[in-house]
Amino acid sequence: MPLLPTVNGSDRRALAGDDEEPQASARAAVRRLAASMSSVAPLVNALDAPVRVAVSGPGAPAGAGLTLGELGDEIQALLDRLADGATARRIVLHRDAAPLSAFELIVSDRLALASMLELPPDVLRALRMVVDDVALGTRAHGVEAALEHRELQSWDGSRLRVYADGSSDRKAVVLVQACGMPIGLCEPWMRRLAQEFRVITWESRGLFGAMGTADEFDARAHDVSAQARDMLAVMDHFGVERAHATALCGGAVIALAAAATAPERISSLSLWHGDYELGEDAPKTQHQRDVQTLMTMAGRGRAKAAGLQKMFKRPSVLAKIRADMAHHVMYPYASGELLYRYGRLNGAIMDHDCRSLLDRVDQPALVATSHDDHTAHPDGSRYVAGKLRRAELYMGEHGDHLSLFEAESRLGDLAAAFIAREAN
Repeated sequence: MPLLPTVNGSDRRALAGDDEEPQASARAAVRRLAASMSSVAPLVNALDAPVRVAVSGPGAPAGAGLTLGELGDEIQALLDRLADGATARRIVLHRDAAPLSAFELIVSDRLALASMLELPPDVLRALRMVVDDVALGTRAHGVEAALEHRELQSWDGSRLRVYADGSSDRKAVVLVQACGMPIGLCEPWMRRLAQEFRVITWESRGLFGAMGTADEFDARAHDVSAQARDMLAVMDHFGVERAHATALCGGAVIALAAAATAPERISSLSLWHGDYELGEDAPKTQHQRDVQTLMTMAGRGRAKAAGLQKMFKRPSVLAKIRADMAHHVMYPYASGELLYRYGRLNGAIMDHDCRSLLDRVDQPALVATSHDDHTAHPDGSRYVAGKLRRAELYMGEHGDHLSLFEAESRLGDLAAAFIAREAN
């Protein structure tokens, strides 16, 4: 997948306003940018200022934005208004010869400002007429406006950003997402499950929203038990006494810990492409071993984490990352402080020996993976399914790790059917 994709023919025609009034075409263009700005806001706010973005298309030389002149000023003004509407730190056009960092390339990719250069003059003029109206509603195009959201104080004072979707009179599902990932990554799962259930979730302690000072973070717990108690605190906040737990990736470890320590709260579980520490009883992929080593190193101290974080600024790190998910999965690497905290929290999950939990979980469980997940070894899921007393294993023929987060119809239907049958 190209890092900076071009706008395809049908999109170009829509943006250019074929058979549309200029103002309607301009409104569509601004809405697209507003949605993109909302999606990158968490990453932008985590990066050091200034965050620069490219206006030119793929392959253009560094500093090509210098040639934009008055048009560049118009685009900058548009970006300022949209950033304000999305409560994002303002970003600036790339108008110098210094190369963009990996993070700036990710933001550039999402905004795809090259499409603005293809708009006819009358549409560009119309942008000024609609931008303030659309910018005021920018958050309505983002996940935080689509879902119920608020911030709560967890069991030890940590602040958590929590989200909910679906009618409150339906069966409850607590979605346990991968540690350190923004809510946007699991939005497809929220939307799919909310068609039939009441779905609640949260973002990892100490990594989002009111993160607290370094001293506050260090004074609080970071282990799996603490994160499982956060899960129960979220349930308490929404008045959910008992729920099914749908867990993704490392979230499976948190769900297992909650089910083992508070079995009366968790009616059943579905564990999707879990990332488990199982000692010598199950192999790990090279990716799992590499990330586990990175988490250990980053969690040793802030100076070490700051040094490691510099590697993630290099554009080469994007070669193996899906462009459509990069703004989510790269979030916990956006600063040295975030990487340190991620190392503590996710490192605790990756190091936690799950074998001690498996014989304590008696709830019905669906354990799902695929033959070709090269991120979290499928043999880990096979082992977990074999040890849980009431588990069934689903082994898909295909489906890499990141495709899990798309919640495509086959997986969404499988999850919904299991929850409807087992949750109570």
